[in-house]
Amino acid sequence: MHGGRILEYSKDGKNLIDFSASINPYGLDNNLKEILKESISLLIHYPNENFDEIKALISQKHGVDKYSIYIGNGANSIIFRLFQTFGKGINICIPVPSFESYRLAAESVDGNIIYYNMPNFKIKEDIFDILSDDIDVLVLTNPNNPTGFMVDDSLLCRIIGHCRSRNIFVLLDECFLEFLVDGEKSSQIKNLLAFNNIAMLRSLTKLYAFPGLRFGYLITNNSHIIRKLEKLTPSWDINTLALVAAKYSLSQNMVNVIDGIQEEKSILEINLRSIGITVFPSLANFILCKYNKNLSDDLLKEGIIVRDCSDFIGLDNTYFRVGVRTKAENLILFEAIKKLVKEQNI
Repeated sequence: MHGGRILEYSKDGKNLIDFSASINPYGLDNNLKEILKESISLLIHYPNENFDEIKALISQKHGVDKYSIYIGNGANSIIFRLFQTFGKGINICIPVPSFESYRLAAESVDGNIIYYNMPNFKIKEDIFDILSDDIDVLVLTNPNNPTGFMVDDSLLCRIIGHCRSRNIFVLLDECFLEFLVDGEKSSQIKNLLAFNNIAMLRSLTKLYAFPGLRFGYLITNNSHIIRKLEKLTPSWDINTLALVAAKYSLSQNMVNVIDGIQEEKSILEINLRSIGITVFPSLANFILCKYNKNLSDDLLKEGIIVRDCSDFIGLDNTYFRVGVRTKAENLILFEAIKKLVKEQNI
């Protein structure tokens, strides 16, 4: 079950604040709103399937060859297609807890899932014990969702090298990396030419706040994977407005937005800890929390949606994840949780 289900919860007209989706809380860029309005007239035509202009922007952003870029209708759809390129019945290693779409995509190709239970929610040396020659694909989320933890860079390079020696392909989901201050320095795109067994997954819809449009891309030096992905892609896979939004967003500087989100996250972490909530130190734009009872249902009654983490492998309903929102909204969340905690302790 994904976060971001506010349209489902608000069908009765109730005003809700959605902390379950980890999206830029400042919303859609005003200039982009106007550009999208002006682009409505283009919808009478089929979408442009020539992605050269957008690939050139991605190429410039990351310093990669445009032929190493695959564009898809959101990162989620790319995960499913990537697994399809390996065929049926593949062995896929997934550290847990992690994003549920990896499991669903693995099941879609009748994959055999090997779960790696991360000690203290972090990738450790013992992962090498599970990475045998039988594994076809390893999925690593960096930073991890829902914990917000990062894999140590030196360990990550060793893992990738180990996987290369055993013909294991590594999918590195970096969709939340751009929310980190200087996050690009932690990207494995820098090792693109050194390894042909890695692919980095990115999404524009979170940082630029247009998840309703869907736009993602994959970067890999493995031309065989790129060709197979393109063969699996139907015509007009990406709609016109998503292409317009991507073109605009790829040229924007988001440093001030990232700094603002990180500052608010630090304040929210301090506030939540002060009332007895266990807070896991996230590097991303969301926070994994734990209390001694389920707070998700009670918060919903207060008009607040958080991500109940009970469907993550290794977690239960005492865990919840909150996306960092604006200062005012974060204060509302804090006061609501503070009230619930106080009521329990009376």
